[in-house]
Amino acid sequence: MFKTTLKKKSSINIIPMIDVIFFLLVFFMLFTTFRTTPEGIEMQLPKAVTATEQDTENFIVQIDSDGNYYYQDQSLALNQIISEAEVANNENTNLTIVISADKNTRYENVVSLMDGMRNAGITQLALAADKEGS
Repeated sequence: MFKTTLKKKSSINIIPMIDVIFFLLVFFMLFTTFRTTPEGIEMQLPKAVTATEQDTENFIVQIDSDGNYYYQDQSLALNQIISEAEVANNENTNLTIVISADKNTRYENVVSLMDGMRNAGITQLALAADKEGS
């Protein structure tokens, strides 16, 4: 008397969704690795006509436009950089500290670094710049 109808059970196929999520994950992982410059820190140095090439054995401190300090492509606090410079200065008394600051960084950041170096007894300081016209 009664006719039973079989209802098709609906289901969500999750495999294509996993493929799309995996693709997006790989895309963003690759995108974020290619955003940085080959040197590691994106900096725009000020230009100077009298800029000269420096020895690569110098102690190079970088300051980005946000005021973050870097030594060997690692972000460090100001006191940590000064401690590293003291150790390097004890090993090499002719060490020159090269301050490579972005042209948009605050002057206060450069002065704080220079003041900290001088308080630590390091007086050979140099400011990095790109040669005008290059």
